[in-house]
Parts: sequence; structure tokens; C-alpha cells
Amino acid sequence: MKSNIKEMFPVWVNDNKYYDLILSNDLDSFFSCQLLEMIKGWKVNFFNSDFKALGITENASNESDVIGVDLSLCSGKTFDNHVVMMNQDDDYNYNSANFNIIDRISRENYFSKYCGSTLLTIWSLYNIPLPKSEEAKMILLCIDSTFKGFYSPYPMPKEANKKYLVDYMDFPELYECLQRHKQYEFLNLISKYNLAGKIKPKQGYLHTDINLKALREVFDLPFLLPKNRFYKKEEYETYVNRLPRNDYRLVKDDISECMYSIALTNRDFISYSERIE
Repeated sequence: MKSNIKEMFPVWVNDNKYYDLILSNDLDSFFSCQLLEMIKGWKVNFFNSDFKALGITENASNESDVIGVDLSLCSGKTFDNHVVMMNQDDDYNYNSANFNIIDRISRENYFSKYCGSTLLTIWSLYNIPLPKSEEAKMILLCIDSTFKGFYSPYPMPKEANKKYLVDYMDFPELYECLQRHKQYEFLNLISKYNLAGKIKPKQGYLHTDINLKALREVFDLPFLLPKNRFYKKEEYETYVNRLPRNDYRLVKDDISECMYSIALTNRDFISYSERIE
């Protein structure tokens, strides 16, 4: 990552102290957790089950000071890639490591957003060397559909794709990889490894249909789900609201003052969750 961009991230990303991680239900979060365990020694002891419930293992060290991974939390430390601001004056989580917060992306400039993975944010933030194989590079671009902006018929997503890959993350190799391939080749890889599969709890233990065995052969990482049992710690209610088109005056507090998580899933749609007390 370019040094001037790295300086804009929250200071905690450089901490050497131990943190437990909150895993969410997809490969972007899981692969990111694998990296963080490798380079920082941080381990998964919490699991956010699709913003319906939070599970915790018996090994959790500190329930109040944890790091979310690919989670759009409204407070607390988290790595994230979602658009979370309703307009340029909206408040945001100052402890969120998120390109879209750094660039103040909101409904007003939504199509200039970072439309890439949390994984690549972490990969570049900690200056991890990219894999050498072409297929491995393509898999990285598949996760959370980072590749799609390059093939967009609209100029703003195409420009944003290059800006973040090259100018921010300093990954010209990945942009060149996109230039060498057609969109269908990335779609085929998503199918081959079932990269869009989900992680789900069954009686407290995590399972997935993502082809982790095949991914182990491509990347030098274990790709092993946590074996510990997760016990329900808290539950959430999730809401999806349609926002007034071309009216950007609303801020998050106009909708709810007790949001746990927030993401703009489209310029005119907001998804958020609240803790069930």
C-alpha cells in the first residue's frame, strides 16, 4: 500500500498486542482472518452469523476489545469494505479500517466507491507479497467480486477499480492480470472453488461448502475452520430500508440511533442491524 494511504488508517492496525477476531460468514472474512493469524497472531474466537447472532468460544480472551473482519460495525475496531455514510456529513466509525471511509464515500458519490474485498485491503496494508501463480492472483480478484469494476460498462466503477488497485494498494500486477483475462474466466473460478459459498454454524460448530481443500493447494495457508464450539452471546434484528431517491439529507441517526452494523447495499438501499436486548 502507498505510504500516504496507509497513514490514513486507524492507528490500531499497527498494534502488536493480541486481539480476538470476529469472523463473518463468507470467504472474504475467512481468508482475511487466515492472513491476520499468520502475520499478527490474532485468532478467531467470535462468529457473526449473518447479523442474526454472535457466537463466542470458551477461548475468547477479551469480549470488549475485539476486531471485526469484513464487518461494517458502527463502533469498535473492524476491517471493512462497505459504504457506511449516508452523506458527506454523516458520522462514521473512526475505528473502521475502510477505504470507503477514508475517501468519504456516501450515497452522494456512491459509484466511485471501493468495490473490492476486505482481503485485498489487508493484503496491501501489511505489504504481503502477492502469489506468483496466475490462478492465485485471479482468485484474489474473484473474492467479493473485485474484478467486476474493471468490466463495468460505466466509467466511474472502471476508474475506481484502477485507482484502488494501482494508486492506493500498489498492486499493478493485479490490474495487469485483469487486462489479460475475460470476465467469464473469473466467473468460472468462482464456480470451480465455490468461492461464493457460505460458512454456517451447525450445533455450534462451523461448516462450509467453499472448497477449502483446493484453496490449500493454491495458497500457502491452512484454510482450516476453527474447531472450537461457538456459544450464542447475543442476537440481532436486521432491517432493509429503501431510501428516498435523489434526496441525500438523511443520516443514520434519522433511521436508528442504536445500529450495531450498517451497509449501503445500493445507493438507495440501507441494511442495518440492532442488538436484541
